[in-house]
Amino acid sequence: MKINIVIPCYNEQEVLPETGRRLSAKVETLKSQGKIGAGSRIMFVNDGSNDATWGMIQELCEQNKIFAGVNLSRNRGHQNALLAGIQTASEH
Repeated sequence: MKINIVIPCYNEQEVLPETGRRLSAKVETLKSQGKIGAGSRIMFVNDGSNDATWGMIQELCEQNKIFAGVNLSRNRGHQNALLAGIQTASEH
């Protein structure tokens, strides 16, 4: 079973590296145990951050294919960011 974890992000530059590290480790563990499928991903949705969040998401995506990113043009609220991530994930 493939899963997509959607994480809305707003000004998360201070915690994003650790969040990415912990989530990727957990997903890799679940994959190796056969609990989730190989196509499982972590999708960060930048919700119009004013800091380096989007650049950091892009770096994570370049470093590890488990990550994906969506960049919203402005802050739309975490519910809309979640919806954007879910819609994007369902298309792939």
